[in-house]
Amino acid sequence: MDLAQYIKSISSAANTILEGMAVTFSHLFREPITVQYPDRTDRPVTEMLPPRYRGFLEVQMDICTGCKRCERSCPIECIAIDLEKDPATKKQAMSRFDIDMGKCMYCGLCVEACKNESTGAIRHTREFEGAAPTLDHLTFRFIPEGLVPLYKAPKDLGEVPVGEYGPHAREARERAMRDNPAALEELRAIWRAERGKGGEGGEGGEGGEGGEEKSAEGGGGEEAGAAGG
Repeated sequence: MDLAQYIKSISSAANTILEGMAVTFSHLFREPITVQYPDRTDRPVTEMLPPRYRGFLEVQMDICTGCKRCERSCPIECIAIDLEKDPATKKQAMSRFDIDMGKCMYCGLCVEACKNESTGAIRHTREFEGAAPTLDHLTFRFIPEGLVPLYKAPKDLGEVPVGEYGPHAREARERAMRDNPAALEELRAIWRAERGKGGEGGEGGEGGEGGEEKSAEGGGGEEAGAAGG
């Protein structure tokens, strides 16, 4: 490299640095644009989201028909619905409607299936604050206990009483934060106990076989002793 090229490369490097620093220094004289969330926002963030924002899923149970279209349309199986016969009314009822928001990819296929072919009971909300210490808190259980009767949809789906978006998701999240860790820990304890019993039984079976073999060997010794006598 000759002297002219060397000086040219130094000049180019200096110009590049100065251009970058000019952008940086220009922000020193502007007001900050960072929003201090959540205590210094002009309005709640949920009010500033786009109209078709896909937040947490929620289910309005009083208009759910239990058709399971949402469960079948979910590509990653994060929706679980169980139906049972109500012994009091002898009719089908829902005993479980769980959505694992830790798995959900917010594709909206379940919402489209319910809206186009059923009552629109499941929908995306504008709720997005899902910080939690573990994934156990992100399984929303919309039937905490008991059975929920199935809604009989009218012929005109425009008459379905669709309620406000958001409160069902908030209630489910609060319930999950409060109840899920204890419930899942209890289920894990049952699973460990059952697995432990199975393991002990297997070991005992092996020990029993070994004991039988040893007793057989001992019997052989007695027979040898009798023959020697």
